[in-house]
Amino acid sequence: MEQSHVKRVICCHCPMACGLLAHIENEKVVKLTGDPDHAISRGFICVKGERAAEYHDHPDRLDYPLKRVGRRGEGKWERIGWDQAMDEIAEKLRVLRDRYGPESVALLHGTFHGPECGIGIRFLNLFGSPNSSGMGIPCAGPAMEAEALTYGFGPTYISPPVPGVTQCVVIWGSRPSASQPPVWLAIQACKEAGAKVIVIDPMKTEEAEAADLWLQLRPGTDGALALGWLHVIVEEELYDRDFVKQWTHGFEALRERVRDYPPEKVEAITWVPRAQIAEAARVFARHQPAILNWGVANAQLGRNAIQTERAKAILRAITGKLDQMGGTLLLGPPSRARIMPDMELYDHLSEAQRKKKIGVDRFRLHGEGYERLSRAMRRVWGKERLLSQLWAADVPAPLMWRAILNEDPYPIKAVLIQYHNPLGASANGGIVYEALKSENLELSVVHELFMTPTAELADYVLPACHWLEKSAFSSFFGWANMALVGDRAVPPRHERHNDYELWRDLGRRLGQEAYWPETLEAFWDEMLRPAGISFHQLVNSEQPWILEPPAFQKYAEPDPQTGRPRGFGTPTGKVEIASTILEELGYDPLPNYEEPPESPVGDPELARQYPLILITGGTVIECHHQGMRQVRFFREKYPHPEVRIHPETAARLNIADGDWVYIETRRGRIRQRARLTDRIHPRVVQADRWWYPEEPGPEPHLHGFWKSNVNVITADDPEACDPMYGTWFNRGNLCRVYKAGE
Repeated sequence: MEQSHVKRVICCHCPMACGLLAHIENEKVVKLTGDPDHAISRGFICVKGERAAEYHDHPDRLDYPLKRVGRRGEGKWERIGWDQAMDEIAEKLRVLRDRYGPESVALLHGTFHGPECGIGIRFLNLFGSPNSSGMGIPCAGPAMEAEALTYGFGPTYISPPVPGVTQCVVIWGSRPSASQPPVWLAIQACKEAGAKVIVIDPMKTEEAEAADLWLQLRPGTDGALALGWLHVIVEEELYDRDFVKQWTHGFEALRERVRDYPPEKVEAITWVPRAQIAEAARVFARHQPAILNWGVANAQLGRNAIQTERAKAILRAITGKLDQMGGTLLLGPPSRARIMPDMELYDHLSEAQRKKKIGVDRFRLHGEGYERLSRAMRRVWGKERLLSQLWAADVPAPLMWRAILNEDPYPIKAVLIQYHNPLGASANGGIVYEALKSENLELSVVHELFMTPTAELADYVLPACHWLEKSAFSSFFGWANMALVGDRAVPPRHERHNDYELWRDLGRRLGQEAYWPETLEAFWDEMLRPAGISFHQLVNSEQPWILEPPAFQKYAEPDPQTGRPRGFGTPTGKVEIASTILEELGYDPLPNYEEPPESPVGDPELARQYPLILITGGTVIECHHQGMRQVRFFREKYPHPEVRIHPETAARLNIADGDWVYIETRRGRIRQRARLTDRIHPRVVQADRWWYPEEPGPEPHLHGFWKSNVNVITADDPEACDPMYGTWFNRGNLCRVYKAGE
């Protein structure tokens, strides 16, 4: 007899965590719709959610563990059972730990794919290795660090615009129409209610078209523009004087710093007209409340990443926009649930092992900075660790590849790679390839949904669960004072295992038995213990979430222990315009700007050979990074990767719309199709991230990696990375474009 029912699930294609209804017949998801009663998404569903079952049911999904029997990349595999794979991998890890030390094993983690996506950190801490590396650094990491340094909480990712309340929205370095569609709907509603919208983007996006002001800046110069805004606001006294006087540290030093960034100087740096710089700064400062959003583009500014986000944080603070309804919210973590940093067990990693983290002496925010931030934030938020190691105590990827190749400062002998395709996602793909193929690497394990270019080079490939095959618990990594849960839609097929089960099974074989409950749901029970409710009880309730009542300007509330205002989670208890932590670590305590080393100004000689500025990324709503690219509807809409180029530039280069062209940097070249558009500056081109999943996997093909993936030609020079944090420069490499065949 046919069995039909509906389950309430959380979509995990991206971090928005929308609530959906999974319509199920005979243990098969036949339809997904928005959950109209969900507390956050309120019935919204995007195309990724609607088509999730196609992704889940794709015939190329991995079903069984594979063990390499040929050379790496040769495509020769033996199918084995899960238990055999766990036994063999655990034994290899034990041998490497005994021979080279636990630090010789590294975790490489990828993009969001479920709330337990970072649980490998727990395994790693218990194993004794400080070396995790992944995509948190070029994602939310710089905003998290910068905001925590400035006002003791971050990132303020969960700050929804409120129609009729929010009076101004600044969209800087993001495309919420594709990456945060419910937020984009709220922004549009705010604009209809009279709010001003300012967009800062090198391209004329959908958001820019709808904006009251669009600032088309030169890629990579965001920090200079932010300092130009600060100059206008400080010089014209548009800041909140009472707030600055009572709640900030270092304002006078900032006044001196921003005198060096008048609009006419910033115009020369950014290409944004000085009048537009001043107008935009005034509009933002004069409208209350207002939101200046987080954008991933600012995370990929190399040496300017942290200081750009610091300048943005200061803009929010001195104009009085912190922690008020319709403005930038300092929500804090949930008080009735644990968050993932609670579960990472960082304190089980010895002090001696923490000091062995690769790059910890160079990019000090990942070591001593993490400790100092944790102590300062603990006083206000009550959490031993509020920032996850995924973002705040990681190894920058450029150092990881070089450590594998050079065995400096010590050998990295094993990599455990989960839902991550670094041969495609990490900059300078050539060095990533060399590292993953290196004989220095004795063990490479990939846990994935599909065979990716990275998986083709592994020793073991393990089948992972899609989010429809696992339950969910989300507190947005502790970035919001709420907890949402969702059911598992259908059981996993074949020998697919979720993230938790991989680390549980390895951990139990390596002496960690006491730390791994039997099921993922039992792990969620531990996180819900402060609420006195089990995961099963909550997920089956009418309202499967824990929401805390809104509270604003919490920094002014009296501390129950001292009776004084509790202030901000910084060492001074104030908004630190001049960061005491950065100063103590030997860095500039104030935001600054330096010209990117690979730019028309930073290297004019190189620019003569490579005269165009390359930007990468550019989210489309149909996929999240590399996810969903296998599905037919996506391939039909986007059959080939495209590089967007201005018609004037194309005419000069004898390129017509649709031509195949080469995009070349000093690191190599790739081939994409030209798409002519006047939405981009004549001196800038924008290239898709890409690999062809339908192309053969074994070398030399690697699913089209070498042919078209933009990260074959992007830069990861450690000298060009952020000096405090290690994020690399991905938004302004120099390139040239010419017709394929020339």
